[in-house]
Amino acid sequence: MRDLKGLGLALGGGGARGFAHFGVLLELLEAGVEPAYVAGTSMGAVAGAAYAVGQEIPKVVRLLAHLDLTKIFGVPETYDRVLTQTLAESLWERLRGRAWWEEGSPRLSRLLELLRLLSKGRWFEDLEVPFVAVAADLATGEEVRIDEGALHLGVAASAAVPGLFGPVRWRKRYLVDGGLVNNLPVDAVADLGARTVLAVDVSAPLGPLPRTLVGVALRGYEITAGELLRVKLAAARARLGPRLLVLHPDVDSIGLLEFGRIEEAVEAGRESARAALSRL
Repeated sequence: MRDLKGLGLALGGGGARGFAHFGVLLELLEAGVEPAYVAGTSMGAVAGAAYAVGQEIPKVVRLLAHLDLTKIFGVPETYDRVLTQTLAESLWERLRGRAWWEEGSPRLSRLLELLRLLSKGRWFEDLEVPFVAVAADLATGEEVRIDEGALHLGVAASAAVPGLFGPVRWRKRYLVDGGLVNNLPVDAVADLGARTVLAVDVSAPLGPLPRTLVGVALRGYEITAGELLRVKLAAARARLGPRLLVLHPDVDSIGLLEFGRIEEAVEAGRESARAALSRL
């Protein structure tokens, strides 16, 4: 195997499908491949942070498999139902005349607690492995690359899925899920200094035609996100050429919020990484 000291890992967003990232990490580490740089978006940021702080990935997988994340966060297993629920909650808040920033977010609080545990309470500045989490600025729409401050806060901002979690306050900005602007952060990890990039794409193809107006609205976002990913990947390939390898774990059937299927996702990640090791 070639010298991989300049290997960067770009871990994309995809909700529960992103558990595949842990499978990729397991396979790489067991093969003696240790990425030198990591960038993550949403669930990719969660997995990337766990690696960057030196967590034992098998233990993290066991912990996440043991937790009932659906119950912890109090959400249905489909995103369109989450949005329907959120619309009803938002209407009630508007009737009371209260803005979202005046309300606490129990889901976000629980997410922060979990991420503080996974990140060992560390800060970006303390990491031996350079790591950046990608988020989106709710006010300006800009991509925000977080590489300073409390690690759990930056990762929470990257993973704050609109409608599921409230925005995260960071450096006087309100940040939400980085998948809105850069769902597969190849450019971010290359900018950290990676010469070769292994990107793990856990986005899913469009499913059946939606049957509700909420589903139609969600489909509009999915179409835009897919086109943005295509454009971003084209630019990354032009920049890196053969030094970019993209993995697509077989997680298409796993829903965004189907957290109970972690074992399937991890195994899919393992299989895709195993097939790619010879090409690194």
